[in-house]
Amino acid sequence: MIARGIKIRLNRNQVFRLFILGGVLNLLQSIFFVSAVKYISAGLTTLLFFTHPMLVAVFSYCEGVKLSRGTVAAIFISFGGLALVLGTSFGNVSILGIALSLAASVIYATFIVLGNRVVEDVNPAVMCTFVSLFTIVTLFPLAMINGGLGLPSTLKGWFVTAGCGVVGSTIPFVAFFAGITVVGATTASIIANAEPVTAVILSALLFSQHLTGMQLLGGVLILAGGTIAVLAKKRIVKGASP
Repeated sequence: MIARGIKIRLNRNQVFRLFILGGVLNLLQSIFFVSAVKYISAGLTTLLFFTHPMLVAVFSYCEGVKLSRGTVAAIFISFGGLALVLGTSFGNVSILGIALSLAASVIYATFIVLGNRVVEDVNPAVMCTFVSLFTIVTLFPLAMINGGLGLPSTLKGWFVTAGCGVVGSTIPFVAFFAGITVVGATTASIIANAEPVTAVILSALLFSQHLTGMQLLGGVLILAGGTIAVLAKKRIVKGASP
């Protein structure tokens, strides 16, 4: 923000909304997501969590945002592709785990919709800064109560930790909400379904994990869904132009 000359100018209402985003919603969705992995597989947890684009679309529609047929189709195509990528089996699973992952999805969808309102008046970098700050303010005491923080013991550990914080968290966060200002919350959420695709591809490249034909097909479907969503958004904007 200093390098770009971005000034922090927030009123009380904006600060309150940023606290709700970081200190409540971001905190809760993180806790619910991680807790869900204790009861069901990471793949199923991720699959259920990535129902949030559908929820964002529903919440946005309730607020009067127009949804095209292309956007609705893109949601289901992307979710179907996600199921193929993760290859999750719905056998005997924990109801509690399912409930926790769906709760995380609902909370994250609410986070996106509220964030969409905030980012209209607040720079994405400023928004990210305060959401992260408020998340730390609420999460740190909880961590200390539950055993404290385990700090890295090696230089490599600190580099990995910094990489998770900067490359894996801060940059995507700012980019996501900057993207929302351009394509809208629903389209941005659909495109974000490329996240698990990227994870699968990187796992295959970096850790030599096998990439199945169904996973490749799922990746294609997710990318197709994102493309359809963007094209549908462009048609809506074009149709609204004088």
